[in-house]
Amino acid sequence: MLSPMKKLSSKITLLASILAVAGMFTVPAVRAADDAEKAAKKKKKAEADLKKYDKNANGKLDPDEEAALKADMEKAKAEKKKKGEGK
Repeated sequence: MLSPMKKLSSKITLLASILAVAGMFTVPAVRAADDAEKAAKKKKKAEADLKKYDKNANGKLDPDEEAALKADMEKAKAEKKKKGEGK
């Protein structure tokens, strides 16, 4: 017959094992949800950029349109950096 202490330690070990296995399945699921959210945001931004910078409406950014996008991104980055220094 098992002593009461042994039963308790067995239950604690079992519970810890169950929690560990549950964690192994939970973390990838949460990470996948985050990745899907980031991908959706990235796609939405790309669509907005295409709509804003595609001046000839051919569905893609030509070199001059890409240059305008890059210039605006650099300008925004510089402004953000300048704001951070002003704190």
